[in-house]
Amino acid sequence: MRTPGVLATAYDASPVAVARAGLLSELRAALPRVAAANYRGIGRYPLNADYDYANPGWQWDKIQRHARAQLGTLAVAEALDLKKGVWREEDWLMDGPWLLPSLASAAHVASFLDDKAEYELVEVARYPSRTAAPALGFDVGWWASGNFSILCDAVLWPIWHPPSTAAVPILAESLHALNEAVLFPDVASALRYREVYRQQEWAENDDPPFEIIEVAPVGAA
Repeated sequence: MRTPGVLATAYDASPVAVARAGLLSELRAALPRVAAANYRGIGRYPLNADYDYANPGWQWDKIQRHARAQLGTLAVAEALDLKKGVWREEDWLMDGPWLLPSLASAAHVASFLDDKAEYELVEVARYPSRTAAPALGFDVGWWASGNFSILCDAVLWPIWHPPSTAAVPILAESLHALNEAVLFPDVASALRYREVYRQQEWAENDDPPFEIIEVAPVGAA
């Protein structure tokens, strides 16, 4: 996953953030203790076998990667044993493969990065499964499918489904439990937020269902 400070700086300078300056101001005023630069959840644009995004990863800035990063995406494909058109549906959900099978394979992929300081290795587990490494907390989003986080997309770096201004105080009330890593400290608080989000007209459809996902850092890239 990319480190959050790089993404936070890039988002604030992006065309989307400029266009949504009023909404971002309201969100940050309602959540003064929530710093996007500390976010350690799933919505952080990993190196991927299918999409070659320009740094820091925003979709509207797609370019050809440097040769070493291209090798990295090939290493992802190799680690997942992907042959175009020959994979189980559950292994290729919506946007492409996002989960590597082991720390060794993740370290191998990371070895191709020119900008290693901008990445960290992360273990994730879909509740009720738990990570082996000590966890930072829980995010809410799609499992192995585009790394879409309904926490990140609604209140940190709104891109796909920004909240209405009327929803800001409603969301804020459900986010007071967020910890220093801008994650939920327990499953109960993550579930409460998921239910609040599901009730919003502007929200992403819960299909496939949004999962509770535990996140644990396992080392630098």
